[in-house]
Amino acid sequence: MKNRPLILLSFLLIFLFSFPVSAQDDEGDDIKVYDFELDKLLSLGSGMLALALFIFTRIAYKRTQNKRLSYVSVAFLLFAIKGFAIAHELVFAEWPLIDVFSNILDFAILIIFFLGIIKK
Repeated sequence: MKNRPLILLSFLLIFLFSFPVSAQDDEGDDIKVYDFELDKLLSLGSGMLALALFIFTRIAYKRTQNKRLSYVSVAFLLFAIKGFAIAHELVFAEWPLIDVFSNILDFAILIIFFLGIIKK
C-alpha cells in the first residue's frame, strides 16, 4: 500500500475543508470555524499532538534510558503547554500576557531541543 499516505492526506484535506468557515469576524482580522477562531483551534490541535508526542517519547525514554529522549520529551511537554495556553482563549477570557508567555516557551523549547542534540 504505497498510496496510503496520499489517501490519508486526501481524507485530512477533505475533513479540514468541510467545516463552515466565515472569512472574518466583526473586527475583520480573524478567520472563524463554528464561531471559534481558527488559530486557536489549530493551537489546540498542535497542543494535543505535542502531548501525544510527549507521551510516546517518555515511554521510549523509559524503555531505552537514552538521555536525548528526555530532552525531547520535555520540549514536547512545553510545546503542549504552549498550545493549550493559547487555545484557552476558546473558552476563557483573553490573557494579556499570552504572547510574552508563548515567546518564552518558544525560547525554552528551542534551547531544550538544542541540548538534546548536543548531549551524548
